[in-house]
Amino acid sequence: MAPDHRRPETGDPTRIDHPGEPPTEVDAQATVVERPQPTHTPTPVSLSGVASQTPSFSITTAAQALENEEVQRTRVFIRLGWLASLAGLGAIPFVDSPRWMVTALIIALGIGMLVSFYYHQAFRDPRRFGPRPLFVLGVMSTINTHVAILFFGAFTLAPILIVMGLHFIGRSDLPARRAVWVTSAACHATIAVLLITGVAPDPGIFATARPLTTVHYMFGALYVQAVYALAYVTGKSQRLVSLRSIEQLQRATRVASQRAALLDELRLDLARAQQAGAGRLTDQTLGGYKLGAVIGRGAYGEVYEASGDPPAAVKVLHFEHGADPMVLARFLREALATAAVASPHVVRVLATSEPDAPTPFLAMERLHGVTLADLLRRVGKLAIGEAVGLVEQVGAGLDAARVAGVVHRDLKPQNLMVVGTTWKIMDFGVASLVDQGNTLTAGGIVGTPQFMAPEQARSEKVDHRTDLHALGAIAYRALTGRNAYGGTDVPAILYAVVHTMPLRPSALVPVHPDVDRWAAIALAKDPAARFGSGGELADAFALAVRGELAPSDRARGDAVIWQTPWQELT
Repeated sequence: MAPDHRRPETGDPTRIDHPGEPPTEVDAQATVVERPQPTHTPTPVSLSGVASQTPSFSITTAAQALENEEVQRTRVFIRLGWLASLAGLGAIPFVDSPRWMVTALIIALGIGMLVSFYYHQAFRDPRRFGPRPLFVLGVMSTINTHVAILFFGAFTLAPILIVMGLHFIGRSDLPARRAVWVTSAACHATIAVLLITGVAPDPGIFATARPLTTVHYMFGALYVQAVYALAYVTGKSQRLVSLRSIEQLQRATRVASQRAALLDELRLDLARAQQAGAGRLTDQTLGGYKLGAVIGRGAYGEVYEASGDPPAAVKVLHFEHGADPMVLARFLREALATAAVASPHVVRVLATSEPDAPTPFLAMERLHGVTLADLLRRVGKLAIGEAVGLVEQVGAGLDAARVAGVVHRDLKPQNLMVVGTTWKIMDFGVASLVDQGNTLTAGGIVGTPQFMAPEQARSEKVDHRTDLHALGAIAYRALTGRNAYGGTDVPAILYAVVHTMPLRPSALVPVHPDVDRWAAIALAKDPAARFGSGGELADAFALAVRGELAPSDRARGDAVIWQTPWQELT
């Protein structure tokens, strides 16, 4: 990935980015975002004992979407079969039919109802739905239904039951559909041959009272075979039509989502570009650094490109804010937080002013690269390998911050820059130092809504897992081309962060279902359900994209999805 000589992103500690608008700067005393009032309390995620008893399945493609629908459709069809069987059994006392025929019908329908009841209950867990169960159920139902057809009359309207079944199973992509068709054709052909040749009398209660010629019987048999084939083919063709429709919907949804995300980032990029130019301290010297052009502005200060050894980016607090103890304390805390983290994946602090300096400043290494926000604006989303590298390096930077006792609290694409092939975390302006408490922002919600963790949106205590949640949301954006959480305004976004999950990644891009499980853990509402470190999160991501996620993490992901399901395409 070629570096781009652009200014580094220098977000202000009290900025909250609204989707679809340029970033808004707000006063340090007013960085509280009112929380939306929830209509219910979210259910906490509990992992104990859930994975082994809870059904879970992933929709990765249009075919899998149909398979999910097919599970429910099969259970409904089984219930309809029960009604038809009960109707057939109820007709026995009112008709005159040979005893052997009545006995065969009772046995066939009884066995069919028992076996179908077993599968009806088994299919409550979609993981138990598959080729073999559907083969057994389909073939058994076909044979039993032909016993009923023989009872009512092989050359009457009775075969319509099989026509309905063939149309139903023709929408399936499982081998059972062909087996059911072949079994149906063979059963009716056998019955027809026996009746046409006179080997057996027609026991049907609705059999024609007037004897027909052999030619008439043959035409009737061929007609039934043709209808069977037609039902099978039409069901299969409708499946193909449904597949194409779902795939078109998925493509349209992906394109619309990616365009919306790119538009938001373009607006932010335009607003940042308008900040550059000469500043009031240009050409002055601070701490041995000669200040040049302004490369970023915020509510409380400016960032200058500065010459020195080495070159630096110098953040300067506005003179009028230097006397404000709260603003000054926050500015000094950024310097302390950034300087405390020793990692090649965190921007390096070169120098800081004294606490009582007339012009407080913070000199950081001058980065020449491209922010993730700029990169995503240009390319839409990252290749899987690039996303894995991003998560691995940023995760290592967050682990270093954890060792230093620092929580970033505003990790987002604008605060990540790639220099050559190295990703660096920038802007610890709203960082929380664990050993110093969290008094400077008590009672408020500080950060960027789309990348907040639920506990952050609720203004509760944050820790390193808050930053890991943000990294999960960033990976989701980089991989799918859209933000995990969106809304028409900040309260709507925060409500989504606290109470709902986004669309599953595999509904937006062709990735293995393990990526869905990984994302569910990374974006879990309960911090205890998330990964414990950046290294653990990155290692699991690398395995998930290859479809090799550890069984324990698969169980964890399935448990989280069960507790808080993904949103689905509508």
